[in-house]
Amino acid sequence: MSDFVLGIHGDGRAISLEPQGTIDLEGARTLLDTVGSLRHERHALLAIDLDGVTGLTREAWRLLASSELPVEVLASGGG
Repeated sequence: MSDFVLGIHGDGRAISLEPQGTIDLEGARTLLDTVGSLRHERHALLAIDLDGVTGLTREAWRLLASSELPVEVLASGGG
């Protein structure tokens, strides 16, 4: 059972994503899908607050490493 939660805050063109917990494969997919959707549909300015990230599974690392998100930053999030 995953402890990952993705909070989404903001309105209009400025959106803040707040991942919480350990990012697993499903969480990484959710994060990437959300980022892609917000950029494409709303052309939103996105901020990702990593203070609540407590870890990253190996599978999530692989998926995020193949994306445009800075996986090194995600891996060190929360600390």
